[in-house]
Amino acid sequence: MVLGFQHIRRFTIVSITGTSCWLNCRFCRARFLKTMPRVERGDLYNTLRKLAQRGVRGVLVSGGFTRDARLPLTLEDVEELKKAKKDFNLLISLHLGLEDRVDVLEALKDAIDIVDFEYTESPYIALWTRRLSANDLHRYKLALERMLDVGLHVVPHVFLWHPLRLAEELEDELRTLRDYGLDEVTLLVYMGRITPSLERLRLLLEKARRVFDGKLYLGCMRPMVVRKYFDLVAVREGLVERIAVPSPRLVRETSMELYDACCSIPDNQLYQFKVGEAGAALE
Repeated sequence: MVLGFQHIRRFTIVSITGTSCWLNCRFCRARFLKTMPRVERGDLYNTLRKLAQRGVRGVLVSGGFTRDARLPLTLEDVEELKKAKKDFNLLISLHLGLEDRVDVLEALKDAIDIVDFEYTESPYIALWTRRLSANDLHRYKLALERMLDVGLHVVPHVFLWHPLRLAEELEDELRTLRDYGLDEVTLLVYMGRITPSLERLRLLLEKARRVFDGKLYLGCMRPMVVRKYFDLVAVREGLVERIAVPSPRLVRETSMELYDACCSIPDNQLYQFKVGEAGAALE
């Protein structure tokens, strides 16, 4: 059965940089940060405490990235995360960016449950979309290797479709992730002026299914038209194991189980986020 995921009450997102982002990727330009509650510097623990008191069980800690594509996370922030996780039994995931500092990664082992990590091998995505330099492309593999070396649970996010990315690059990325021993990938669809045809998406998703023998998740970054028309195809043809932000119609027509969380949470934590009446919860 395909599982559906949507933030309702038990899971939320916070930004440790407010609406500030120094990288300003082309697909976001910090506009998504405007929807996230701001965490003041030094107040991360108290913010998580208040959320836990309201019944929140899981939090995605995010924010704007620095010019070198990292979340500006300090060791003091990590200690606050660690204490909050222990005191409030929170599930914590992190948008970390291209973090390769071993001391920070080591410290995070006891502070978080998941790293949601966007991965690419495409020069176009790194240079044009992310606005990085040509010398930064290798840092995706470097950061991923170091995260895995210290034992972090990494859920890579890759673009299923991007207007400037070749289909062969998608295959290469999935093979790389498979060879690293990863068994789950979240797939994204670029949101911009150009929208792919549904047939194109279906062919790409079938290709991804053949190349990657682990679990595939359809992530929350995808255009509304994709969500409206393509999601049902992906679910009915058994091309994904999880889907973020499913429509009420999709939930009803597929008898989908719904979870109040990000789609990357571990299987052994699902019980905390199960929604009773899935269809009604999305109305």
